[in-house]
Amino acid sequence: MKALTYHAAWDVELRDVPDLHAVADDDVVVDIRYCGICGTDLGIVSGSYPVAVSGVTLGHEASGIVAEVGPAVTEVAVGDRVVINPTPYCGRCRMCRTQRINHCVNKHGTESGVSYDGAFAGRYRTTSAFVHRLPDHVSLKAAALTEPLSCVLAGVRKIQPPSLAAYTYVFGAGPLGLLYAWALSLRGLTPVVVEHSPARLAFAQDRLPEGVRAYASLDAARTDFFGDPKAPLDVVVDTTSVLLEPLFPELACGGTYMSIGLKRQLASIDTMLLADRSLSVIGSIDSLHGSFVEAFHLVTSGRIPTGRLVSHVVPLADYPKGFAALGCDLDARSFGPTDESSCKVLLAPGDLDE
Repeated sequence: MKALTYHAAWDVELRDVPDLHAVADDDVVVDIRYCGICGTDLGIVSGSYPVAVSGVTLGHEASGIVAEVGPAVTEVAVGDRVVINPTPYCGRCRMCRTQRINHCVNKHGTESGVSYDGAFAGRYRTTSAFVHRLPDHVSLKAAALTEPLSCVLAGVRKIQPPSLAAYTYVFGAGPLGLLYAWALSLRGLTPVVVEHSPARLAFAQDRLPEGVRAYASLDAARTDFFGDPKAPLDVVVDTTSVLLEPLFPELACGGTYMSIGLKRQLASIDTMLLADRSLSVIGSIDSLHGSFVEAFHLVTSGRIPTGRLVSHVVPLADYPKGFAALGCDLDARSFGPTDESSCKVLLAPGDLDE
């Protein structure tokens, strides 16, 4: 089978690897239909987030069809359509036992697309606890966004708004930005989305929850949506990871700034304001206990229409095109803003029939 293999920054290749099969009693082998390109993948490939093991198959946001199961598997069967939770955890270490499975100390060797072969490939092998059978009405494309939504829900759990009337801002209209807009709306908040890219802004406009709007600048959002050019910042979700320093002085008393981006950015803040204004500066990554099940419910119930956030479906063989749609030019070894109207880009190892 074909697999997209990482060797080093800017050094990836689509190569032939042996097919995967069920070897342990609880194994589930999935024929991958769709796997989303994540910001983590972009950081790994570009060298800005050097966490992957050389030789590993990339990719972790996946859905597909069960191809083989071990003799002890009863929850799913061959032919079932499934979505994959790519974040196994040991359940025994202190992080796991204190509800921090995203920081499991034994995760090395189990992280899909980082230290364990991921899903930019024809097949992926996991165990029965980490696959969920999809209802017939849910498309495999929509299901591929379950994992990023799970990460978003883990972040939303950490946000404690002072009121449902809190002035709430999401910076960035990529997949995570739009998913945060949906998840925060379900929690009762009404965020505004700020996106500087005209192409991404246009894509986002009709893919937001009712009542949520997107703007090209913070000034426009404050003036048009809140009717106040100095509208306070009660809750900020920054998907870019570079806005803490400029926005920190503008946080309202009791305000929260959440960073979820994976770009290195040193920032200087006034710690007196941190205490004097009762501010919170927090970060979030990966899934927490139960967040994948919550995400699965929101996708399968249609509460969050994840399929509408898919902008591109690209055959795995054309993976450079998929990365380029997100501003990552593998040939030129450059990563930056793109004028392309892109959001979630899926790579398809198999048929493009769903």
